[in-house]
Amino acid sequence: MYQIQQLLKQFDITPKNFALYQQAFTHASCTHNHKIQSNYEKLEFLGDAVIELIVSEHLLKKYLDMNEGDLSKQRIMMVQSKTLAKASKILRLPELIKFGDSIRDKNNISENIIEDVFESFIGAVYLDQGLKKCQTILKRTIIHLYEIHSLNDMADFKTMLQEQIQKTGKHHIFYKTTNKELGNTRVELWIDNIKMGIGIGNKIKDAQMQVAKIVYQRMRKK
Repeated sequence: MYQIQQLLKQFDITPKNFALYQQAFTHASCTHNHKIQSNYEKLEFLGDAVIELIVSEHLLKKYLDMNEGDLSKQRIMMVQSKTLAKASKILRLPELIKFGDSIRDKNNISENIIEDVFESFIGAVYLDQGLKKCQTILKRTIIHLYEIHSLNDMADFKTMLQEQIQKTGKHHIFYKTTNKELGNTRVELWIDNIKMGIGIGNKIKDAQMQVAKIVYQRMRKK
């Protein structure tokens, strides 16, 4: 509890509903092993949407001359899993996660969980404090990382694949989600009527990026 209070103090947050922040750092394993009714998954769902909204607004206001396609490229880079995980580590959010007994190695947390708690934290802040406070947090984390060019090494393989395919003429690229189960989302990538590969990720965007990377690297080797 003290650690969460210290985190909120960094952003001058006086919580109206402290239980929201406790929920934001409660892993699903706790609901299986303990008498805890809620975990961070719903807050994560909300936080994902809030982050995308704030980032979109920031890009639109700052880069007035940038076209829609370029804005989309920048947004993808800013909200992808690696970026959110990096922001989560900056705020030391992984140290706050409460796990159930079924998680034996609590010191070796997956990147997906690290990303998830950043989204759930933003979701909790949004419900408790509103959009402006979320904007403050994102400006100090993922927007700051973007502005200092710390995300340039995080390749956007969906865009890179699109550009690679366009060199060979007009083709239709389609991402088909075949399974939406959290942690095991499966996406097929089709070019015209040919299935090129399958990606598996924690979320749809992760699975899409994975299969785009696979197909892009395969095409580059030809």
